[in-house]
Amino acid sequence: MIRQLASSITGLGRALVATLLLVAASTTGASAQIQVPDAIAARSVILSLYTINSMLEQQGAGLEAGRQVMTSFRAFLSPQLIEEIVASEGGFRPLSGTYEGAVDDYELRVAEDQPDDGIVFEAAVESQGTVRLIAFALSQSGGRPLITRIWGDGWTFGDGNAETSQQGHGTPAQAPSGEEQLALAAADQGGAAAEGAPEGNAPLSLPFQDGFDGAALGPQWSVVGEASDKFVVEDGVVYQIATGGDDDFRNEGSENIFRLGGAPEGDFDMTLAGLLEAKTGREGIWLGLYEDETSFLAANLYVYTNGCGPYLGLWIVNRQPVANLDESLTSEFDDNLFDKGPILSGTCNAGNREIGDAILQRLNETGFSLTLSRRGFRYFATAEFDLPAFGDNSGGPVSVATQEVARTTAAGNPAFMLGQFQRAGNGESIAQFDSFSISAPLH
Repeated sequence: MIRQLASSITGLGRALVATLLLVAASTTGASAQIQVPDAIAARSVILSLYTINSMLEQQGAGLEAGRQVMTSFRAFLSPQLIEEIVASEGGFRPLSGTYEGAVDDYELRVAEDQPDDGIVFEAAVESQGTVRLIAFALSQSGGRPLITRIWGDGWTFGDGNAETSQQGHGTPAQAPSGEEQLALAAADQGGAAAEGAPEGNAPLSLPFQDGFDGAALGPQWSVVGEASDKFVVEDGVVYQIATGGDDDFRNEGSENIFRLGGAPEGDFDMTLAGLLEAKTGREGIWLGLYEDETSFLAANLYVYTNGCGPYLGLWIVNRQPVANLDESLTSEFDDNLFDKGPILSGTCNAGNREIGDAILQRLNETGFSLTLSRRGFRYFATAEFDLPAFGDNSGGPVSVATQEVARTTAAGNPAFMLGQFQRAGNGESIAQFDSFSISAPLH
């Protein structure tokens, strides 16, 4: 991790693990001070930029000089900076500070030397085993911060040049107040602190296991949007019914989201097991970290119906608020397992349609397990279930996984639910959950 590698950065002269500093610059007769909310908002912009870049790098479309800057990046970069990146010699990747290699890990801090206007952050970025220091200058534009300059050792994008940009401004540093330190420390939850629990919750000790024994959920659980007529805990099973086609992690007012009172720290594997009776062809199991409909990171094992009948899909969704933007940012990967997927090549012919139906039936007979895993700031989902024998396939257990999404801020507490898609209408879906666990991965 970057915390262990920060000391290897040539020329830093100080550890990147140090507490964030808020720099107040003052001059005689006038003053310019970086306010804590501005620092938090600016940091959120850079975190969001790296999160989007990580997702797009997996598709070969990360931020790169000499190429069109994708729409996803434009909410965080000033128009002048975008023009310079596009017009520059191709191939250089400013977020990793190199021509080759993706961002493997990074850590942010507020730079100690600050300009009179705006704010400067520094990122220690690891790529292909090398850690580089990259700086970002941000200024307010239209009520929110935008990145106006990105630079590193011997290179720069944006106004000014790398040599002068890295010089101090000759203004004294002033330590933040206790309140400012707390605010900035709370904002610095990416990387290290994204590993912690959401504010106000104690970290969850691992391993955690719940077999749902007894006639009620344990005291560590709460139910968001509780509708007690649609679930019961009995004989080691949470039996849940969904109707109405509007229960979903993404929707405000969804019913019966079962959420833990604490979140795990560091890497984990979170697993939910049970049975799914897909009666409408519009239902799914949600499992993940959930704060509310604007902030969550979750896996969804679902059944959906198209022109060739119902199919099985696996979906990972990362939705997070961005400072001063009205709508949350969503990144996702969605795989149809029955259409050019790892299970079937399609279901529009009679033979494959029968196999698909048999697989869906097995979800209610032999069951499934759904896992959300975290490794650093990357997350992926895995689903396991039984296949019937067909063709050259002898059947038995199979495991499929999504691509990774990246997140550096806390997403919420562990949660799960049975949901429905809109077209389920008044149809009824049923799930039986018999175990929930969170454990540290075996390395």
